[in-house]
Amino acid sequence: METLTYHIQKDGSIWQEKTVEVNSHIENMNIKINIPKEYALLCYIIVKDSNGRFRMCRQIGYGPRTLIIGRDGMHTTAGGTAGEIPTGRWKFVICAFREYVMQRLGENSFDVKLTVSDDISSVKEPVGEQCWIGNEKFDFDRNYNRDSRWYKGDFHTHTRLSDGKETTRNAMKKAEKMEMDFYVPTEHNVLHTGWPDTKIMVLPGVEITTSLGHFNIFGCVGTPGRLTHILKHDGEERISQEVEYTIREADEKEWLWSINHPFLHIWKWRYYNLKLKNLRFMEIINDPTYEYAKSANENAISFIDFLWQHGFRVFGLGGSDSHNLIDERYEGADEPSVPGDPATLVYMDGMTPSNLLKAVSKGHVIVTRYITMETYFIYENNEYLPGDRIEISSESEFENNLVASVTIKINEETYGKDIVPELFLIENGIKKEIGLEKRDERTYMADVITNWHTMEWEWKRFEVTSKDYGFLGYVNPVFHGRKKSKLKTFGEAVKVWKGE
Repeated sequence: METLTYHIQKDGSIWQEKTVEVNSHIENMNIKINIPKEYALLCYIIVKDSNGRFRMCRQIGYGPRTLIIGRDGMHTTAGGTAGEIPTGRWKFVICAFREYVMQRLGENSFDVKLTVSDDISSVKEPVGEQCWIGNEKFDFDRNYNRDSRWYKGDFHTHTRLSDGKETTRNAMKKAEKMEMDFYVPTEHNVLHTGWPDTKIMVLPGVEITTSLGHFNIFGCVGTPGRLTHILKHDGEERISQEVEYTIREADEKEWLWSINHPFLHIWKWRYYNLKLKNLRFMEIINDPTYEYAKSANENAISFIDFLWQHGFRVFGLGGSDSHNLIDERYEGADEPSVPGDPATLVYMDGMTPSNLLKAVSKGHVIVTRYITMETYFIYENNEYLPGDRIEISSESEFENNLVASVTIKINEETYGKDIVPELFLIENGIKKEIGLEKRDERTYMADVITNWHTMEWEWKRFEVTSKDYGFLGYVNPVFHGRKKSKLKTFGEAVKVWKGE
């Protein structure tokens, strides 16, 4: 047994590393954490074995204070990599989460103590039956449903692996209650190494969290190469390079990445040198129950329309960013913050992780709140989905109609709100209301006929709102043509969008 002590203060070392020698074979590693409860969210624990392999990465947060690294996922705490415990020198790192240190620590300081042993102990929050790292690999082609249809999910969620309050198993219970088909856990700078068995399709993800903004990566199994550098150097001048390196790595490995809550209060996007030609996805609706959400989400939709108007093909996604327990509400909110609010609907030809990534990359996405929604387009007898490019070869084709079919269904659970939807068609930034036909108590429909007008760049999308409750739905655009913009970076675009 060995005890390691780390001292945390605002101007102290962010990254503190100590070592322990494992001199003989042991069945499991037991790590007991002693930290003042009020500061638990301020620290990550990172453990590397004698082979340099990550064996535990998690935010201390609301999670268990005894962490176990064992033989399999059911005998290893979430965030750990199961397997043999090799002899040799192990590294134990306590890393201060700079964002929270700056917000919450002030002039105070505290100690973190780790007691490392081979004591046998039960695992309160295991990785789960599925292991994504090690001998077992994540199955991107596992088929959860063979139907071709719209599937409901959430691209921005948190559990107790980072600063969320729910365990992975409870998160799945909530997701089932919200009738979700897929779920993407996106913890702050740490990745799940596996998951409990569930009928819901779970896709690995991570929220890269920096002082320049947050962005999600979807479909990554294994730690992004610069993640420890981001933890070490956030707040320093070099962090912009680390963000850029991570974005490049995601592109090279064909992971998808999306800017989160780009205009939300102190968490807005500040990496202004981001090249717009590399931006493909942006979260346009983030936790609508949060205090600053309404204006931030409205700005995100306005900005993504601005990007489309300038010829950039950037698709909108939704994310609940849910952290709370099921019965918790933010101050002033009249409903809880839960996974699936907003919902992101993705059209897939059979639900597999691989198909989810392919569909999102094509923009076959609708973001909704209080409603489910289906939208299809027909042009020259060909069917199209939101996000599709519609090729036009000659001006004579302008005589042909683009027909859109829109179906809106009010959810059963609306927290007592009487939802009356209003449908709008946005064509090249011009908004026009479309009449809806009420088919039954909860269902509304519209068939919309429109036309293309030029061989140059054009785009059209739908939006659903309510006079009383605001945002209900965002449908990604269909488009044709191309447009070259003089805007090069995110910062340049924001300035022009603001009229500066």
